[in-house]
Amino acid sequence: MAKSKISGTGDGYLGEIMVHKISRAVGVVESVTEARAGWAPEVSLKLADGSFKKGRLSDFREASGNERKKFSGA
Repeated sequence: MAKSKISGTGDGYLGEIMVHKISRAVGVVESVTEARAGWAPEVSLKLADGSFKKGRLSDFREASGNERKKFSGA
């Protein structure tokens, strides 16, 4: 069964592999700050080197199959 994701609130994105649109850095969603009163949800992405990328949910996209394979090392 697929995991349901709600982009308006940020529900369901925790633990997903995503890509930062500008830097193309791939990582796992470590934390999500839910949207409140017109503000977009904020995401904290943990990269493979241990650093973090933070930004709005719209700054990130879901990883493609090849990006997922490269990130997991398979």
